[in-house]
Amino acid sequence: MKTLLWSLAVALVVGCSSRMDVAGRYTSQSPHGGESVRIVMTLAPDGTGKWQVGMEESVFSWSVDGERLRLYTRRGGVLEGRVIAPDFLRVDVPGWGMVEFRR
Repeated sequence: MKTLLWSLAVALVVGCSSRMDVAGRYTSQSPHGGESVRIVMTLAPDGTGKWQVGMEESVFSWSVDGERLRLYTRRGGVLEGRVIAPDFLRVDVPGWGMVEFRR
C-alpha cells in the first residue's frame, strides 16, 4: 500500500511540471557512452533556452506539458524529451540518441 501511495505522489509531482519547476541549468551525463563532450542546457522560466557544447552555443524556445518536454529550434526542428524527476531530464538528440541531463 505504501508503494502505491508513493508511486501516486511521484506521478503527481512529475505530472504537474511547469516551466518554473523545470527551469534551470542542466549538464549532460556522459553522452555517447562516456565521451568527454558535455552539453550545458539552460532553460529560462520565460521559455527561452540555451544549448552549449564546448565553445558553440545555440538558442531555442521550450515548453513543458506534464512530463513532456519540447525544445524548438530556430530552424523549425523539435527535440522531444521527458521530465523524469525535478532535477533529471532526458532529451532525444539526433545523432546522439537519448541524452540525460541533471540540474
